[in-house]
Amino acid sequence: MTETGVPERGDMAERRAGGCDATTHVPGGPVREDATTAQDAPPFKEVSAFRIALPQVLASTAKNMLLLDLGMTIAFSTIVIPALRGGNDPKGLSFTPEEASWFSSILFLCQPLGSVLSGVILEPLGRKYAMMVVNLPHLLGWFLLYTAANKVTLYSAAIIMGLGVGFMEAPIITYVGEIAQPRLRGTLTSYANLFASFGMNFIFILGTLVTWRIAAAICLAVPIVTILAISQVPETPVWLMSRGRLKEAENALCWLRGWVTPEHVKKEFDELTRYTERTKLRKIKGVVNPAFTGDDDTVGQQTEKEFEELTMKEKIKDFLRPSMLKPLGLIVGFFVFANFTGITATRPYMVLIARDYNMPLEAYKATVVFGTVGFAGSVSCMLTVAKFKKRPIALFSMLVAGTAASSLCFISHPWISFFSYMALAFSTSYGAQGLVWGLVSEVFPFRGRSMASGLSAASSYLISFTATKSFQSLEELFGLRGLFMFYSTMSFIGFFFLYFMMPETEGRPLEDIQKHYEKNKSKSTADVKSDNIV
Repeated sequence: MTETGVPERGDMAERRAGGCDATTHVPGGPVREDATTAQDAPPFKEVSAFRIALPQVLASTAKNMLLLDLGMTIAFSTIVIPALRGGNDPKGLSFTPEEASWFSSILFLCQPLGSVLSGVILEPLGRKYAMMVVNLPHLLGWFLLYTAANKVTLYSAAIIMGLGVGFMEAPIITYVGEIAQPRLRGTLTSYANLFASFGMNFIFILGTLVTWRIAAAICLAVPIVTILAISQVPETPVWLMSRGRLKEAENALCWLRGWVTPEHVKKEFDELTRYTERTKLRKIKGVVNPAFTGDDDTVGQQTEKEFEELTMKEKIKDFLRPSMLKPLGLIVGFFVFANFTGITATRPYMVLIARDYNMPLEAYKATVVFGTVGFAGSVSCMLTVAKFKKRPIALFSMLVAGTAASSLCFISHPWISFFSYMALAFSTSYGAQGLVWGLVSEVFPFRGRSMASGLSAASSYLISFTATKSFQSLEELFGLRGLFMFYSTMSFIGFFFLYFMMPETEGRPLEDIQKHYEKNKSKSTADVKSDNIV
């Protein structure tokens, strides 16, 4: 019992034990352990912007190690295919053109299954532990590539790593969206793309220095480091709140906002609590729930109704609501045009394309240049997204990609072809492929976000598989230059699609973005009802 006459709640002791002892929210208002009122308490010390941003960057960096591995996985076929098609493997392995096309694309075919499953396993495990578990397939995959003595082992490794990349998607996508402040979210999602680009370029560099088998052995260390890094960062506060673990959610938020006390994060904590409550999918059953967060940012007592589990039919009906389907349509369309700028399809064949165009650099060195330019595009996106915003960057990138692909169609000069492909690599990394993953972490409401993220990733890899697997057939049909004209046309169509369909999300709270997609924008999520679902 406190001196104010208000019974001490159970989480007061938890705050003392956890070191966050500055304030406890009770029905009568904030009460300190020393029994002084909030008016008597000294104001808490302000925290610098750098200190607030630093833990969010550190947590994002740990998560981005997964994307480093993802980038290496996607690019690995670029250094394997030339060696096996040229008969240069010490163990005598070789690829026909058809076998090479399957090896480069089968990874994308297997990823959708992993992506859908990732949305299922993400919720019970949580974002953090899911991101640790998904490293296991890659540990096995890199080991199989290093020891491969036949093509069956190579294909098995590609399948396992394809599933592994798919498993990564939902936790990767949702983590930053749920830990970052709105002002940092765009920069941190672009920061993620930087790791994927660096992973690709790292493989291209290894291809000039060592054999592909030694490169696989080096890559084996990355999943191990990733597990250790992720073990040091917190779970997302939103997921913890959705499980009723409010104390842990508060501690996580304190960590993510600069290792501060609950006083510093009270307003954001209460806003996240309301957001989580509003987005729960529930059906009225009817008992008392003692805690609630009021509209005045206080926590008090209120009689509420408890809720029972919904049927599968009701869950599916809820998932198909407009606020889910509209952003899903945007994301799938964006993935189509981002993967058909030409870079996704031609990446496994960069060495062969450099030779066909008689580019002025040795083919393997040219891949390093292209990878570096793509990495520079990712860096540029990270540095400029807060200023220029996502929508203008996406539109600009599609225009540049379309122009560069047109040049590769009509101009055959070695240097012009070289710089045109560089422009294509830069523009694709700058806006087309980097921003779409950032949108996935923002546009879906919390209720259904994991499944929607998994489905989005699945659609991405089905589209990537189509783009990559169709390269050989389309090249035979159109010729290499005609194929680049096809990619140019797709990029220009993508420009108009994004112009009419893509909203600006940069710097906006997740709840505001969700309201943009609601069928009746005058209602909040808590007011949108379907039958007896609230």
